[in-house]
Amino acid sequence: MSIFKVNDMSCGHCEKAIKAELAKENPAAKVEVNLKDKTVTVDSVSDERVIYLLEEIGYTPEKMK
Repeated sequence: MSIFKVNDMSCGHCEKAIKAELAKENPAAKVEVNLKDKTVTVDSVSDERVIYLLEEIGYTPEKMK
């Protein structure tokens, strides 16, 4: 399980877009979005791929853990 800081997400639309993008990569991936903390927790998608996919849809993720 990896955690990413995504400071530029701010609303439910952001959450939906991130979950949809990661689901395209792996429909079985577990994705948790915390808008308050501005974090995305992902299981079953490589860190490099998460960063790439989120950057492709306009976010600037930073690996935390």
